[in-house]
Amino acid sequence: MFKEIAMKITGTKERSWLPVCVILLLALQDSSQERVEGFTRGKVILTCRYNAMPTEEVTIFWRYKDDRNVYNIVSGKSDLTDQHRQFRDRTRIFPEEWAKGNFSLLLTDLKDSDSGSYSCFIPRMNIRHQVELSVQEKPTPEVGSKSSSMSIKGQNLILFLVLLLSPDLHFL
Repeated sequence: MFKEIAMKITGTKERSWLPVCVILLLALQDSSQERVEGFTRGKVILTCRYNAMPTEEVTIFWRYKDDRNVYNIVSGKSDLTDQHRQFRDRTRIFPEEWAKGNFSLLLTDLKDSDSGSYSCFIPRMNIRHQVELSVQEKPTPEVGSKSSSMSIKGQNLILFLVLLLSPDLHFL
């Protein structure tokens, strides 16, 4: 079947049909992507959901930029033996959610270097879900911003009311 498709695409029998088959197989792989934003020293949840899977046999691989091991679930158990040092003590999953098809990952104490592409791969179903994480510095309030000017206005209002309601104060 693939050979016939390759001949139609390439227009000849002499060319190799293997590259065309690889492209077709990659196109058939179920894949999705989302974007997540977080702040340095904050935390984010990278989502990964798939409903039709028995949880006792589940195997999930979380990867950063396709090669760094973020988190492994192998045969229904967490396996952090090969976890990349960048993610040590900063990841958590939720085994109580697996029965609902939720294999999301909590990443804490975010760093600028955490920005990039994460993938949740479910080999049994040939499903890859990608999450693009963008980590930014948390904005700091500017001096003289609305919050500080509101407190000054509030203080002025209190002072005015105290002066107005003071019984010993006489206006000329």
